[in-house]
Amino acid sequence: MSNILDQIELDGLRADFYEMLGMHLDTNGDWVDDSAKTTVIVTRITDIGAMDPDTGTYPNPVSSTIYTGPAHVSPVTFRRDRQEIGGMEAVRIRQYRAIVPWDSGDIWIDDLMTISDTTDPQMIGKTFEISDVLYESELGVRRLSLTDTSKDGEGVNC
Repeated sequence: MSNILDQIELDGLRADFYEMLGMHLDTNGDWVDDSAKTTVIVTRITDIGAMDPDTGTYPNPVSSTIYTGPAHVSPVTFRRDRQEIGGMEAVRIRQYRAIVPWDSGDIWIDDLMTISDTTDPQMIGKTFEISDVLYESELGVRRLSLTDTSKDGEGVNC
C-alpha cells in the first residue's frame, strides 16, 4: 500500500472541504458556491505610492485582488494572545487560521485577507495579515495563518 494519496482520495478530501463550505458539484462537474458561510477577499499591495511628508505614512497604496471566494476562518484558541513589547508598549497579537480551496491562487505571506461576508456580523470588514502559508505535498486545501490587523479598540495593534 502506498503512502501517497491517489487521485480519488485527493478528490475526496477536496470534496469534503468544499461541502463544508456549502458548495456542490453542478452537472458539468464544477464546484458551485451556493451557501458558503464566509467569503473573503485576498489582496496584495503592488505599489505603496507616495509618502505623505506630514504623517510619514503611505495613504494611497495600490492593491490587486489575488483571490475572492469561500473560506473558513477561526481563532487560534489553544493558547492565550501573545504579548509583545515594542518600545514601552505591550501589543497583543490575536491569531487566526483560515482554510481556502487548494486552487485559490498564489497567496503570499503579507497579503491581506478581508472578510466580505459571513454569518457573524462583527467579522464583516475585518482585515487580517497573512503571516504564513502552509503547503502540503498532497494538496487538499490551502491553510493560512492570520494576524488580526484591526484597530477597532480591542487592543490589537500590528
